[in-house]
Amino acid sequence: MVEKPLISTVVSPLLLLLLVTGGVAAAEQEPLPVASQESTAAAEKDAPFDESAGNAAEEERQTGAEAPAATEQPPVVGGEVPPAADASPVQPHIEGAPLPEDDRQVEVLERKGGFLGYNFVFGDGYRGRALEYGFLKSSRSGGLFYRHMEKDTNLELEGFYLNENDYHGDLLMDYKGDYRLHLRTESLYHNLDREILFSPSFTSGRTDAGTPATYTAVQDPTANYGVSVVQDRADFRYRLHNFPLHVNLGYWRYQKEGTIQQRFADTAFEGAANTVYAQPRSVNQQIQEGHVGLDSHLGPVDVIYDFKARYFEDRLATPVGTYAARNDFSGTPDFLGGSLQHNENPDSSFFSHTLKLHTSLAGGLVGSGSYSFERRENLSDLSDTIGARHMRTFLQNAAGDLVYTPSREYSFALKYRRQEIDYSNRGALINTAFADPVMVAKPPIESTRDLVTGTVSYRPRLDLALVGEYRGDFLRRNNVSDVPTETTWGLPHNSSTHTGSLSAYYRPIKGLRTSAHYSYASADHPGYGAAFETRHEAKLLLTYTLNNRWGITSHAVLRRDENDQVRKYLVDVPFERHTFSLAPLTARNVDSENANIGVWWVPIPKLTVGANYSYLHQEVEQGILFTGVFTGSQAASEFTSTSHVYGVNASYSLGEKCDLSLMAQQIRSSAAFVPTDTTFTLIPGSTTGVKEISEQDTVISSLAARGEYRFSSVLSTTLEYSVSDYNELKSAYKSYSGTVHTIVAGLSAKW
Repeated sequence: MVEKPLISTVVSPLLLLLLVTGGVAAAEQEPLPVASQESTAAAEKDAPFDESAGNAAEEERQTGAEAPAATEQPPVVGGEVPPAADASPVQPHIEGAPLPEDDRQVEVLERKGGFLGYNFVFGDGYRGRALEYGFLKSSRSGGLFYRHMEKDTNLELEGFYLNENDYHGDLLMDYKGDYRLHLRTESLYHNLDREILFSPSFTSGRTDAGTPATYTAVQDPTANYGVSVVQDRADFRYRLHNFPLHVNLGYWRYQKEGTIQQRFADTAFEGAANTVYAQPRSVNQQIQEGHVGLDSHLGPVDVIYDFKARYFEDRLATPVGTYAARNDFSGTPDFLGGSLQHNENPDSSFFSHTLKLHTSLAGGLVGSGSYSFERRENLSDLSDTIGARHMRTFLQNAAGDLVYTPSREYSFALKYRRQEIDYSNRGALINTAFADPVMVAKPPIESTRDLVTGTVSYRPRLDLALVGEYRGDFLRRNNVSDVPTETTWGLPHNSSTHTGSLSAYYRPIKGLRTSAHYSYASADHPGYGAAFETRHEAKLLLTYTLNNRWGITSHAVLRRDENDQVRKYLVDVPFERHTFSLAPLTARNVDSENANIGVWWVPIPKLTVGANYSYLHQEVEQGILFTGVFTGSQAASEFTSTSHVYGVNASYSLGEKCDLSLMAQQIRSSAAFVPTDTTFTLIPGSTTGVKEISEQDTVISSLAARGEYRFSSVLSTTLEYSVSDYNELKSAYKSYSGTVHTIVAGLSAKW
């Protein structure tokens, strides 16, 4: 659990700037109301240039005398200047004629305010899943905002503080559009699970001896795990006032701190003792990124260049564990064991260059293109492993788009994408923990991917549009073969996916919008078991609103994936090292249905009520290897997941000073992995009990209520209450159940 001192948050540079600016803004005098400013400006515009001239003009009008025409006379050298020449005459503005930009009068708009409050958090049970993203401690809270807008300068500042792990601040400054600065900081807390390992210990077979091996779990002490994530961002843009050029500078920092549960194992098919560990591990990681960009309008094209550099750093040492020495399956010493590093998060660096070109976005023909080069480098610092540090990955991306719109009815678009992935600077991998320190490792897969998309849009009427699209995805790999070897991966050399889709958008009457979409995709040589060979997908959407009194929104997504080419590889008996054979191809089918319907209604003025329901379902059927990677260890299996989401909400304005709102939601979800009842003979075992240990049934209920009362146009108070209950109905997961109550009370002011 992360607990930051309050002072460390308050002195954050951006938050300090927010507080100082808010204090200055609060000390300023209250500006005139908008209506008063408008009336004052109008009075000044219509007023005469001086009071005496106005009185004389009124007297002349009443007597019917005409004012003499004004004539310019040069001043008398050495003589006394006439009274009329004390101030230069102001030429009256001709109605309808635009003023020069520097002479335009723009009303100054200024708003400021803030609030102070307290956040009460309490509950029972685990609470980490009931409030997954939230700090589980009570705290002071507050916020402020300040906005100042005038002709040449805009300033917007806002900040919110809930606790030391949940806050955000934002500052935006703009001067004439030539200088723009944006600063932002935000923090969020994420509660993490503590997994319970198996108990008690058990025994199983081993390959290097006829005696059984023991499996033991070492459980970590009870603790609440979680990490806080902080993001800081600064962006600056400069525009040459008289030249179409922008200079963009940016900095981004991502920091994660806290404690997680680290699970690792000292296990193998060889050896008498096998241990699975769960231990707390501190987290302190940081990513820093900077970028420099230029964009300019150069005649017929716009040119954009961007350079980006990023560095990831794990600030804590890599964990160290004690491992047992082990033989290979023939009894020969293989792994020396000892005190070794594990679960490293290696440092890394990244940089990229990107160049983009595009023609004018207005007109019937628009073209664009881009190219980027990226390099990623591994900066691993393991002491017992050599060869991973300075390994590099190179990515090249190219893109080209062409859009042609000959008329209002037709539009054509052609898009092309290409990506190449290459690797270099990889040396021999050496690990001193093995009897033979030279490790056999496969080289990574290098690939080239081309993506072509063609789109045709037809709008025969203003209320009807038809869109057809073709998408071709072509992937080529190297370092692959039909079956895995010591130097190649078991994947197809080429994969092609063709997708065709048709969409219709129709608005037959006012307030009604409908759309329908259907697509079909076919892939030859799918690379992975979870990939599809054919896919059917349909989407439907309907929304209707009547006179702002009631409305309905509904949508549905149906999808079916089929793959009859699922590849599995069997280990050759008697377990020759790195030799495999291809098992008979099996099938995998996936069906999913997602639907939602929501309605809202205004039965009486100032009262709005709504309700919604969502249904999500997925079913997967495929064969699974259970007791080993050899023939006779597979059983047909089915995984099913279903969720129902119910929600109601209401808001009511109780007069001019009070607003009330209420929202309730419940999520009921269940999932189970169900293999067919199968008994295995080569290695004794069965699928009995698998469903029971994998089945989950969860109910998540939440209720939130909020009230606001305005004492005046300046001062108001708010009270918010929310409760979230996470309930696991299956006894195996009952330890994750819990309830969290939150009360936020605050006093706000704005002027």
